[in-house]
Amino acid sequence: MARTESRKMVTRQLVTRLAEHERGFKRKTLRFLAYLAVFYLVYLFCAGDYGLFRINRLYRQRDTLEREYRATVTEAADLSFRLRRIQTDSHYLEWLARTRYGFSRPDETIYHIKPPARQDGHP
Repeated sequence: MARTESRKMVTRQLVTRLAEHERGFKRKTLRFLAYLAVFYLVYLFCAGDYGLFRINRLYRQRDTLEREYRATVTEAADLSFRLRRIQTDSHYLEWLARTRYGFSRPDETIYHIKPPARQDGHP
């Protein structure tokens, strides 16, 4: 009878240890899953398709495109102004021909004057 009592006691102790071990394992597993979920949410918040890094990159890209658009619109307006001026202003057309392309009137002589060379070795 003493043996059965000691066996019952050992069995109870063993069951208690196993239950504690199982509770610890469950607790560690739940903690690991919670850390994994937090890590995943942080990943989605920062680096996913809708994350902060992508949103920041899209904002910078939008700003760059807006700057390029403004520059293109300004250039287009300048070119249309020049075209209108070339079509209507004969003095401007003559100035362009003389300054850009070196044209002259038949009775004119064009002199090209080179600046004096610098003494410090630079052209």
